[in-house]
Amino acid sequence: LAAVSARDGACAGEESANGAGGLRGLRAAANATPPRNLQAMGPPPTALAYDGMAWPTRSVPGAGPWRIFAIGDWGGMDGAFEPGEDRPRIIAYPGGHTPGPHVFPRSRWNRGHTVELCDGKEFRECFATAGATCKPACGWRSGIDTQPQALVAQAFNARAASANPILVLNVGDNFYWGGIEKTCGTPMGELSAAAKHQFSSIFESMYSGSAPWISALGNHDYGGRRFDNGWDQQIAYTWKSNRWVMPASYYMHTVEFPDAGFSMDIFVLDSNKEDAKAPGEDPEHNICSAKYNPPGASCAAAGGPPSLGACVSWFHGRWSKQQAWLEARL
Repeated sequence: LAAVSARDGACAGEESANGAGGLRGLRAAANATPPRNLQAMGPPPTALAYDGMAWPTRSVPGAGPWRIFAIGDWGGMDGAFEPGEDRPRIIAYPGGHTPGPHVFPRSRWNRGHTVELCDGKEFRECFATAGATCKPACGWRSGIDTQPQALVAQAFNARAASANPILVLNVGDNFYWGGIEKTCGTPMGELSAAAKHQFSSIFESMYSGSAPWISALGNHDYGGRRFDNGWDQQIAYTWKSNRWVMPASYYMHTVEFPDAGFSMDIFVLDSNKEDAKAPGEDPEHNICSAKYNPPGASCAAAGGPPSLGACVSWFHGRWSKQQAWLEARL
């Protein structure tokens, strides 16, 4: 069993709130439902219409060994793009306006993450002055802190060229700061200018290879501290790409190894209820933040949270639904 979580790799096996009878019914329904080829069906009518369904089974021949890569929190900020919709460009420091991925300099902590050594303001000063006035505890290094995604991508690509992974498990937080810089609700058959630009500059131009990326949504993909950014466009991109796989916010994918006599079920979950807190709580790390969600924020058109007031219950309700779905599938 392999599992992917939108936040932290947490996966499976919690008890269903529906009880044994309800679980038996869900299992019967799951087993009775004929598989549908979501890839051939095309984009869903709304972003979450394929939730709980299966991406087409893949068969991998040969005796192995096979390799799978895992990656998360990989997508930087591209301030070269004008998002529109009165949204600011994604720039955290001077020079962040140039094309390609840039850093969000948040903070630096000790190894045990118990003491903050360098706060966000101090860290941004390092970038703004190219280290000229930089608190030593920030540990800033030109050529490393200035291009972390590029360095990781170079190592990823070099390793992929020799290891030839059969797939990539992508556990979320795909685009910083707040996912695709477009308000949710773009028709699923379309790709916004923001999605085209960010996927091109942050994903396609950075990571090589043909292995499919089995992908999850992280809290930053919803918006980080708001819920109405273009998370639905990441689902839509599935039908615009030969590598990107995210047909729903939660789904499964089976990989069969017929010559070796086993198969692998991958369950992709959306555990972002962990960052869906009361609107007045923790505004810097809360998808449902009253401080950062704009007035009237709604993703009802995409099947997402209909309002700020319903945000917390929407995420928590979906988690309960996923628990029952996961147990039925297992």
